[in-house]
Amino acid sequence: MEPLKKLFQMLLLLSAAFFIGSSNRCVHGSDSDSDGFSELFIDCGASGETTISFNGVDTHWYEDKDFINTGKNFILTPTEVVNPMNSLRFFPSDNKSCYKLPLQPFNGKFLFRAGFFYGNYDGLSRPSSFKLEIDGNLWANVTTSMIQDQPVYHELIYRTASEKTTVCLVRTTDNGVAFISSLQATYMPGDMYTLMQNKTALYLQSRINFGANKTVENEEFGPAEECCNRIWKPQEMPEYLNISGDPMLDGYSSLENSPPFPVLLTAIQAKSVSDSIYLPVNFSSQTEVVAYFVIYFMDPIIRFEIGEVEIYIDGQKFNARDVDVPNWANFGTENNVVSLYPVRVSGSANVTISPANGSTLPPLVNAMEVFQVLDVVDDASNGGHLLGFSLPMFVFATSFHLLRVFFFSLI
Repeated sequence: MEPLKKLFQMLLLLSAAFFIGSSNRCVHGSDSDSDGFSELFIDCGASGETTISFNGVDTHWYEDKDFINTGKNFILTPTEVVNPMNSLRFFPSDNKSCYKLPLQPFNGKFLFRAGFFYGNYDGLSRPSSFKLEIDGNLWANVTTSMIQDQPVYHELIYRTASEKTTVCLVRTTDNGVAFISSLQATYMPGDMYTLMQNKTALYLQSRINFGANKTVENEEFGPAEECCNRIWKPQEMPEYLNISGDPMLDGYSSLENSPPFPVLLTAIQAKSVSDSIYLPVNFSSQTEVVAYFVIYFMDPIIRFEIGEVEIYIDGQKFNARDVDVPNWANFGTENNVVSLYPVRVSGSANVTISPANGSTLPPLVNAMEVFQVLDVVDDASNGGHLLGFSLPMFVFATSFHLLRVFFFSLI
């Protein structure tokens, strides 16, 4: 009986080591196969790892050979300037090619962004089209372009469901060749986009920083100001007043979805108190879709007029109560980020920001995000979960339990 007791003690030690190792997995970038990433930037087709500096912040880009074992690499323009769009991986003989991304935490909400730059890499002047999938779900229909210096990006907010998230490129025509230039995944806190339901994903249609000028600095903020790798594209609108405030604050705010302060420091404003702001939105799908709108309000100028607005989409009023437009003097108002879901639209939508009764300030808006809501179906082939356990852990735990029962039955 003594050998059996020693065997049982050894198994206890092994199981403790197993569970400790599993619970302490690294959630930051790591090149270990056993660790997961809370942020992962992949330079597809690159011949080595690189570091890109932006606004004084270094971003590490991994080569993709550790995440996929098919396809061929191609370097578009060998230059000293590091740019993920300078390389790509293409798949001339594969109908479906998949990246396996080890991301942590499990069941976490991540922002995924895939980038495609054709660059006439094959010399055929024939940009291809193909499908992009995530865990067996359609993410986007990708149509690449011959236009130089205009990569195509597709972005998705998606909740992971297994040890490795699978991102696949799928051939859709006989002579079409799928390719990819970059792939990014960034963890988002659970309190971001709280109306996003289980079994859904948010496919980005647009994310606009109104009133900002069109400079590179305004297109993408560093991690110190943008929490989750979102890109806020600047847009000035000559039919309205493009206003901005003094850059008194940096970083990102504590408002819903943590918009960066630089986004709140610019806005478009109607030219009179009685005017409205009209914002057309075009969707990539021409059939009826379910949409998720997020609209941000903050007067970048300190003044003491009363700012309140009403929101209409295709003529229908969506906010049950008037929306406050606070300024820096009364910052902290809860009612200045408005999330609207579900909104059913067909092909396009027209958003109207109108002055509410009693408002003495012309309506203004700082930023707007628009998503198409996609349904998500579990992909059983992607290494499923059972009661929160990964499959290897579940098999180990079950086997250990049976052995434990067997041991005690002997004594």
